[in-house]
Amino acid sequence: MDSFFLMLDEVMTDAGRALSSKSRYDILTALSKGKMTILQIAKETGLSQMTVRFHLKTLMEAGLVRRCSTCRTGGAGRPGTLYELSKSLTMMSFPPRQYMLLSYVLLSALKDSLGEVQARAALYRLGRKIGQDFRMGIERALVNDSECTLEKFANHLISMCFKKIGIIAEPVKVNERELVIKFYNCPFEELARNYATLLCDGFDNGFYDGLYTDVHNRCFTWKKTKSIAKGDECCEHAVLLASGNNRKPVHENNINNHRTVKFQMPR
Repeated sequence: MDSFFLMLDEVMTDAGRALSSKSRYDILTALSKGKMTILQIAKETGLSQMTVRFHLKTLMEAGLVRRCSTCRTGGAGRPGTLYELSKSLTMMSFPPRQYMLLSYVLLSALKDSLGEVQARAALYRLGRKIGQDFRMGIERALVNDSECTLEKFANHLISMCFKKIGIIAEPVKVNERELVIKFYNCPFEELARNYATLLCDGFDNGFYDGLYTDVHNRCFTWKKTKSIAKGDECCEHAVLLASGNNRKPVHENNINNHRTVKFQMPR
């Protein structure tokens, strides 16, 4: 998997050059959490309203941000304009690469060749391997830390994993035994609309099983509490510190009273 991570570093570096302004990156990160006015963006990012307006113009010209509606600001004067991330996929290359087309072809071929159940299982195994590789990186970062708290684990998840693969997420609840993470976007959104079973139930479940379980000699379990694929406004995971000496982490996919699916992972 080393070649995969080298490729990922190169892709992210190239994309970073296209969004070389930290201010624009901060604005996009703020908008990933929902619609905002210029004043709200300024408060979220610490930028002046004039600076926000300047960068919004650039981001709108690039097709990354759009105006969506107006709202009352609570004072006199004109209603405030709301901005949001563009729903369209922006390809940052010329001539455009057709990776999305290739992804559709490969997923379709995998499903047709193996059947949905086996295709999902194959993607689960691949996702789990990639998740384990990310987890090992976090383990190395924590190797000299005598106490791995859930808060430290959350910080490393976001900085060393989620940001690297284009996921905007933040911990919304952290205590000694539970970590709740809110995800504001899906890096596979366009594909997941047509292949939710393969990507959400297959690759994603495998990825997070590999990422969350058994970190720094501490055993975790996790479950999805919200899912965009199931109609929620965001995805949300609850990561729990396992009690006792149970060394077999279980992933429970129980979303909005849907049928519970359990994956028992042998050690």
